[in-house]
Amino acid sequence: MLDPFLTTFVSTMADASELANTLFPPPPPFYKEFTDANLARYAELRGEPSGTSKNRASSPISADTPELRDLESKLERPRADWIVEEGRWMCFGQQYDVEPRIPSLEQIGLTRWIDPNEPPHTSLPPLLHSFLHTFLLLLDTLTNTARIPGELEEKGWQHEGDQYIQHMSNLAATMMVASNQLRDVQVRKTSRLN
Repeated sequence: MLDPFLTTFVSTMADASELANTLFPPPPPFYKEFTDANLARYAELRGEPSGTSKNRASSPISADTPELRDLESKLERPRADWIVEEGRWMCFGQQYDVEPRIPSLEQIGLTRWIDPNEPPHTSLPPLLHSFLHTFLLLLDTLTNTARIPGELEEKGWQHEGDQYIQHMSNLAATMMVASNQLRDVQVRKTSRLN
């Protein structure tokens, strides 16, 4: 006979390994309450027609019945109107908005390299050209004569390639914002094809 503590420990470890081995999180435990018997009893208590008969029950049972309140708390849909009121919700630790917003360059903290009066598709080729030119400058800098490790840091200077890397990341973010502004054009073109 196994020790009760050891049995509890082994079952707890088995449950933990099940959770660690799943690709998606397991469903919440309250899904087990949605049995056919519970749903039929809940419909009967509320005075709704059951699945077998089409006529309504003669009279619904009063709402102060403990069984009805218990089943109601388990089987009623959760209130979701607060999501619309607040305009956002959390799922798996990430916050989502009801109306998705594409951030502007100023909200990200970047300087505007796109003329707001021009359509976004005209600004993408120059941005790509600048990105490729900066990449070639970065390669040129990295292939120059090697420095002693830590030489620039000792003098308080940044590495020569840091400015190019920062410029390339700013260009990439700007290109993503410009591409996101073309989403409505893409949707219109796609809907015409269908």
